[in-house]
Amino acid sequence: MTNPVLEQYTTGKPIVEGTFGHLTPEQTKLLQALWTRLLASFDRSADELTSAPLPAQANGDGAAAKDNGRSSSAPASGRTSRQQRRLAAAPSPTPSGSSGWFGWGGSSAKLAESVEYRQLVEDAAAEESQPPEFVVDQQQQQKQSIRTAFWNAVLCDHPDVLLLRFLRARKWHVDDALDMLLKCLRWRIDEELDRVVWEGEGPLNLGLMRRGIGATHKTDRIGQPVLHIPVKLNDPKAQPTEQMIDYTVYLMELARVVLYPPTEKVCLVFDTTDMSLSNMDWTFFRTYLHYLEHYYPECLGLVLIYNASWVFNGLWKLIRPLLDPVVASKVHFVGSRDEIQNFIAPENLPKHLGGTDDFVYEYTMPKPGENAAMSDVAARMAATDRRLKASQKLEDITREWAAAGASSNEATQEREQAASELVAASRALDRYVRARTLYHRSGVINDDLTVNWQKS
Repeated sequence: MTNPVLEQYTTGKPIVEGTFGHLTPEQTKLLQALWTRLLASFDRSADELTSAPLPAQANGDGAAAKDNGRSSSAPASGRTSRQQRRLAAAPSPTPSGSSGWFGWGGSSAKLAESVEYRQLVEDAAAEESQPPEFVVDQQQQQKQSIRTAFWNAVLCDHPDVLLLRFLRARKWHVDDALDMLLKCLRWRIDEELDRVVWEGEGPLNLGLMRRGIGATHKTDRIGQPVLHIPVKLNDPKAQPTEQMIDYTVYLMELARVVLYPPTEKVCLVFDTTDMSLSNMDWTFFRTYLHYLEHYYPECLGLVLIYNASWVFNGLWKLIRPLLDPVVASKVHFVGSRDEIQNFIAPENLPKHLGGTDDFVYEYTMPKPGENAAMSDVAARMAATDRRLKASQKLEDITREWAAAGASSNEATQEREQAASELVAASRALDRYVRARTLYHRSGVINDDLTVNWQKS
């Protein structure tokens, strides 16, 4: 049976059915139905929402995390708030959660007590390179509506792109897609994703940044950004599990910056060369799968397992049953340098994987003054106001569009213009609310959020 995911690379034609700009009339009606349901909930308090609880063992204590029915103060993920984690006391000799595959390997008191174990980028970076302090308006946060939570979650995306991800993930069942989306909004509030975007690399583990696990470099043959994961560099004992999860959330949010139609998914390359059991972290892996499935749906295009060893082949028998069948269909093993080039052109592939690209990952520290725009309060407020007005305009037009039905070309054209204005306003605001990253410093991501992969 032909695998449509792999067939894209044979034909050179990406799967676009059901994505933005490629909807059938029936799919458009379902998108309108989801918008209608979502808009009807906009005035409700986001405090009413709950997030999706983690599966058993993912919270590190061997028991399933419990959904307490309300996750604003105690997230269903079982994790403390981001700020609480950063303000935690001195390093503990035991990392949060278990380390190693099924906890094998335990923790290292020597590592836990070392400076490197918990050292953050902001600990080593020049103070002038860091963004201003993130200020939380507690009163406004408590009064946050679903409307505010949604437009905050959209960031620089076209909002239809976001909604379509949830519709496809739930097989076009509107009620299920809405439930999934609302749980995602609750999770984003609990995890303080606006803070993640604002603070950037500063609160991340410096060792993780230097190892480059998840580094993004150029694209595959159908235009998807490629995230490289050299598994042998992953050491579960080198940092607290919580910091590994924070780092992964940061990577997911960063990937959204470089994903826009027609490219909506990423390609992951797991290089398993020289890996061992000590490189695997069960707690992290389960949490990562949960986040990918529930909060970043339809963002994964292809997973390439390169040079799989007997260690990984054994682990795969344990991993595969945990995967959603759709996700499992995107996993492909490539055993040679020639085979991986069927998916990534040699000029985009690093030499150690058999390509001709001289790329070697190197983390460059934040530069003094790179986040100066974030201190320009007047400019930020003006840009925020423009985006707010653009979102209000699109919201009003979307109500009319959803009521008019898929056949109204005039309403569709007017709405698309309003959506383009929102995206432009969001991109103009970005430099005032997002700390610069390695990819901004290298020139891959420009201030207007256009991408130049040749700088990678």
